[in-house]
Parts: sequence; structure tokens; C-alpha cells
Amino acid sequence: MKKLQSKQHNIYLKATTYHGVSLIEMLVMISLISVIFTVGVTLLAFLMRVELQGTARIRSSMNLQRLSKNFREDVAAARKASILSKENPKLQKLKLDLKDDIFIVYSAGENDNGKFIVREKNNSTQLISRNEYLISESQFQFSIENINQRQIASLRLKFPPDGSHENNTIKVPFRKLDFDAAINQKYAYVIKAKE
Repeated sequence: MKKLQSKQHNIYLKATTYHGVSLIEMLVMISLISVIFTVGVTLLAFLMRVELQGTARIRSSMNLQRLSKNFREDVAAARKASILSKENPKLQKLKLDLKDDIFIVYSAGENDNGKFIVREKNNSTQLISRNEYLISESQFQFSIENINQRQIASLRLKFPPDGSHENNTIKVPFRKLDFDAAINQKYAYVIKAKE
């Protein structure tokens, strides 16, 4: 009888024993979770920074493409071009005379977002349209020169060295960018000698 009771007692004890977690196991789990959380937050911050840099680069590239297209179309459609304020490069403006008292002026602007090039299409009395092209921290210069009996208008952008990232594939691939077009000649290609 005693053996029977002891078996039942052992079964009862086995059924009611608690399987808990020791303090050391709990501390190990907390430390592992905190390490995983730290790595995850660091990785998320890195990915957000890379995404912001990529977005800014795409936006800058799109602005340069729009500026290039509009500048070349405007120069090709212009009857005459002239540079205003030649002595001060920061205040330099390019005026393109179109037809019937319509002209386009390219100039510099700056606000809280950074530097930009302004394109204003004017009638003799009023402003028709205004476009802004953000060009970050670059310098620009307008020039008009005669090449092969044609007048060529140019916009040269100079970019500072890119130290934003250690990886060379992410850096801006060029330091100087030229937009050239023949004045009053649509679909004309400009071939200049290399400097």
C-alpha cells in the first residue's frame, strides 16, 4: 500500500512541478534581444540615409536633364543671344531673343533650399513662365562663341568634389558639365575641341 501511495504521490508531484526560467536565462534573453534591436535600428538608420542620398541624386539628375533639354531648345529657337553682367559671374544672365518681343532670361537664384538656375520667359510687358532648376552647390558660367561660322551658346556647370560617401560608385561621376547649342539652328550638333 505504501508503494502505491508513493507512486501516486510522485505522480502528483510531477504534475504540479513548475517549469520556470531562471534569472540567468532571462538576462541572457534580454541581452540577446537588446543586441538584435540595436543592430536592427542601426541598419534601418543606414538604409534611410542611403535612400535619402539616392533620392537627392535622382532629383538632381532629373533637374539637370530638364535644364539641358530646355536650354538647348531655347538656344536653338533664339534669333539672338547676349550675356548680361559679364564682369560679375555670380550676377551673369543669358538673354535669348525669340520672336515678336518674346525673350528668355537664364540667371542665378538662391534660397533656403540652395542654389538654382532660373528660366524666365517674358513678353515685352509681362512674365509668361518661370522655371527653377536646383543645381546644389555648383558654379555656373554662360558663354557665347563662334565656331565654324556658327554662334554657340554654352552653360558650364562646375561641381565641387563629392565627399559625401567613401564608395566611389555613389559619388557624382563628373566635376564639369557643359550644355552647348547652336543659336537659331534646330537639330544642330556642336562639336568642340577638348580642352
